[in-house]
Amino acid sequence: MQSETDNEVQALRSALRMAESELQRFRDEEESRRQLVEVLNEVMGNLPTEEIFHLLVRRLARALNLSHASVILANPGDRTGIVATAFEQPHLHDLEIELDKYPEVVSALNGGIPVLIPDLEFCPLYIPLREKWARESTRVTIRSVMALPFPLDEGKMGVFLLRRTVEVPKFETADVQFAETVVKSGAPAIQRAYALETTRADNHRLEALAQTDPLTQLVNRRALTIRLVTEMERVRRYNAPLAMLLIDLDHFKLVNDTYGHLAGDDVLFAVASILQRAVRSVDLVARYGGEEFVIVLPETGKQGAVAFAERLRDRLASNRFTIAGRQDIRVTASIGVATYPSPGLDSVEDLFRAADSALYRAKGSGRNLVCG
Repeated sequence: MQSETDNEVQALRSALRMAESELQRFRDEEESRRQLVEVLNEVMGNLPTEEIFHLLVRRLARALNLSHASVILANPGDRTGIVATAFEQPHLHDLEIELDKYPEVVSALNGGIPVLIPDLEFCPLYIPLREKWARESTRVTIRSVMALPFPLDEGKMGVFLLRRTVEVPKFETADVQFAETVVKSGAPAIQRAYALETTRADNHRLEALAQTDPLTQLVNRRALTIRLVTEMERVRRYNAPLAMLLIDLDHFKLVNDTYGHLAGDDVLFAVASILQRAVRSVDLVARYGGEEFVIVLPETGKQGAVAFAERLRDRLASNRFTIAGRQDIRVTASIGVATYPSPGLDSVEDLFRAADSALYRAKGSGRNLVCG
């Protein structure tokens, strides 16, 4: 009897030691994971969203022994998504994918909760894809998948897609809980970075709109003046010449009166395209107002500017402008050329006055001329 009791005590002690060992292992894992989350929060700081995504997928991949880890940006109901980053392909970003190939991502987006698929071979979501793989003799090495959705802002979402191959154990509930903890800890940093980047992008768009002529998409008079100030300062600093062409379409009022203002707009847009194609990447083409355009030519003296203006005048005069989709008309231009430095030119206003004076001479001499 005593022997049986001793055996039972020994068995209980052994079971207790095993339980204590398992509990300590769990505590060690929990502490390790807690420290990982704290480190992530400290490191992410004010990183851009792309860097935060890359940091999170890299840490998740290492902590969970993942073969694939990526961030997909999409919303419920979308047919396609954008891969923002991928652990297995660090240089990949902004790749468009078809979401019907990722049913776990679709399910996570629609449900707004994590989706765990321990084994693709037995998941009902993957029946159509398994049949397709069988028909095409496609070998699939992925076994376990989890998809964890997160909000970017009120109207946009993303999903962390984590995968393991057949060579490693399947995902368990504890893996999902850990991954969800990491993703939730990173969500505020992601949202802050995304909001900041969106605001900056909006500001850039507004600034671009404020500096762009809506009809021709060339820079407008305001942006032209700012650029000229910079260019003239560069001339003073490096002693490199600068030329400006003031271009005015001849008798343009007749185009508007004869064919209508919409036809006139078509001609202005076509002229802008011709000017833009004719210049170098360092040059600037702007709409000065009405039927007037300006071209700024850095590091160009008077002789080169006049020669370029003559080629441009000839190109405009020989072009057939199609209006109303059918009728061709001819339009000529008079061009005034001014260069800096020149005697009596000290400011942007002086440069404009010199170009305008040259343009006036071209108009007075019969139009369709270049004067400098």
